[in-house]
Amino acid sequence: MSGMRSTLHRVRWDLRFRAAEHRWYLPVARRRYGEAVVGDSTELVIDGFTRTAVTFSVIAFQVAQRRPVRLAHTIHSAAHVTEAVRRGVPCLVAIREPDDTVLSIAIREPDVSLSTALGAYARFCDLVAGEPDRIVVADFTEITTDFGPVIDRLNAKFSTSFDRFEHDPEHVDTVFEIIEDRSRRPAWSEALGDFEDGRIGLDEYRHEKARCLAAGLEPALEVPEHRVQRPSESRTIRKEAMRSELHASRLRARREHAHAAYRRLMTS
Repeated sequence: MSGMRSTLHRVRWDLRFRAAEHRWYLPVARRRYGEAVVGDSTELVIDGFTRTAVTFSVIAFQVAQRRPVRLAHTIHSAAHVTEAVRRGVPCLVAIREPDDTVLSIAIREPDVSLSTALGAYARFCDLVAGEPDRIVVADFTEITTDFGPVIDRLNAKFSTSFDRFEHDPEHVDTVFEIIEDRSRRPAWSEALGDFEDGRIGLDEYRHEKARCLAAGLEPALEVPEHRVQRPSESRTIRKEAMRSELHASRLRARREHAHAAYRRLMTS
């Protein structure tokens, strides 16, 4: 039974990412994610392939804003990016070099093969690279170490006036605190979703969190280390142990395709 569950999970994961390449997926996604999918009120889209610091981008962006900004985000869909372009909505695409991306996926989703993850990654980059003049692309390292210039590029490209993220310990700690909250399905999840979507600001989010904690409503989950969305020494060790498998000859063609697609996206 465990083998069957593993196979079904791998197939579902692959089908979900294939579906997310098509525009018809967006109304389906809207039923689950609501206003996190681009719509008439969206001021900015932030999205990217999974495990590329999309969540950090979303939280850091909203932490920086003096007023809530209506944001569509984090459905990990190439169609989401192309729909933003079609609508003329500013769009930030997060990306990460392919080896670390697929190794991170393999740790978080152990039923998903490296081959499947490489294929999905390459298709995402190939589709998004077709929109170079109407998106801003930011690499994982830049996002997680110096996010302010990314917002500067958004403002320069789209003539917007979004507030700059100050990448200092205080603000980074705030981002990771909220990411940790997000992973634990807390009693204030609705407020957290409203904050991410730009319906409330940081102060309102903190007020609702404090109210829930004062009422004794602790988060429902302790998140396993392999799934939490922050830096982890144990995950880094596991990734390095898997790297030789990624470099196996049977994966050479897919890995080369993924790296070529990444380069096209980064230089487009």
